[in-house]
Amino acid sequence: MSLRGVNISEGNIGVNQLGDAREFGLIGNGIAIAGKLDLGVAYILRRIQDAESLGITAEYDDANNVHVHRHISEFYRNARPGRKLNIMLVADTIALKDMVTDAKNLIVNADGMISDLGFFSNSTAPITLIDGIPTGVSECITELQKLAQWAATNDMPLHTIVEGFGISDTLSNLADLRDFQVIVGAQPVKVSATKVSMVIAQDWEHAETFRGNAQKYADVGTFLGVVASHAWNRNPGEVETKNIQNVSLGTWRVGGLSNHKKYTEVFESLETLNDKGYIIPVKYQGKAGYWFNDGATIAPIIIDVQGNMNQHTIYYSHTLDESVRALRQVYLPEIKKPVPLIGGLMPIDMVEYYNAIGDAVFKKFASAGLISEGKTNVDPLSDLLGTKILNVQFTVVPTGTIDELVGNINLKTSL
Repeated sequence: MSLRGVNISEGNIGVNQLGDAREFGLIGNGIAIAGKLDLGVAYILRRIQDAESLGITAEYDDANNVHVHRHISEFYRNARPGRKLNIMLVADTIALKDMVTDAKNLIVNADGMISDLGFFSNSTAPITLIDGIPTGVSECITELQKLAQWAATNDMPLHTIVEGFGISDTLSNLADLRDFQVIVGAQPVKVSATKVSMVIAQDWEHAETFRGNAQKYADVGTFLGVVASHAWNRNPGEVETKNIQNVSLGTWRVGGLSNHKKYTEVFESLETLNDKGYIIPVKYQGKAGYWFNDGATIAPIIIDVQGNMNQHTIYYSHTLDESVRALRQVYLPEIKKPVPLIGGLMPIDMVEYYNAIGDAVFKKFASAGLISEGKTNVDPLSDLLGTKILNVQFTVVPTGTIDELVGNINLKTSL
């Protein structure tokens, strides 16, 4: 018997922005400030000034050769003041994969309301590469997927975003995140981390003022801010609204990657990196600025024979997470209520009643443009006397997105 009440898991593969209760998180290496800023402690921010009151300023970053203020300020530049950002800094000796325990504390401290959690590194340790990615990044991917699974098991679904710092100069060597593998023992094991996205995009001019590893950072705070700036079903690369350049502020005037190479130097590799599932900066001919290419996850693109698909983009991940959150809330009041039975089974009106509860959530989401449609199917044979479990199948169809417009155009003498 479970004490969770409502247990909705993701199927196997073979809230409106108004009143949006999502919170966001950042965790990474930093330096404590006596009497102001402690390591391993969760802080809740609403605007960049809240971070600066803790001593996290641009001068803090410069003096310590780190990117803490940068990630927070970029979050609020894109998400705007008012969004709740939960942050925690840990010692600079802690690797990304070892931040998981502290991340759990940060998630619990936020009452499970963090929908997207960014991980960043300010480590000064020498960078070693495996398939073009620092070992510190590669080793954390399975741990972040496990963290997201732990969060879902405890009714706190979230997506994780990792800073893919310090990638190889030779971009052809970079691992394919759509076919990612780790070595277990001596054997390669494929990884499908649908709850993890990797950002390797960099504001080159900002990076140029730093030294060593810090010059090879990636702008995970910028990406997290874009995600927080609009509804959870939106593509973070939306061209009409998500230009990340601000010339007057001096941000993103020159884009690049986390090998500290300019956009012009890596241009020929961008299509391949996009296909491999990396989050990179892109430009569009005829428009000034930079955009993120998409919101890929570290997983292959799967659509099975029954039409089920996996969470191969961050907005599909959000669709499942936010649907689970909303469905759990509307079904919780039904737990422990008496249910009249006929011959030990639910009568049809009770089946329709429980179906209507879930369908109402999907109708609300569809009306808000957050999903295309959704359907609830309660199992009328659910055993409410013995196991006391109501079995329900939920199906949700996310909204689509245009990645590319393909057409033909001809010259004619007349129409």
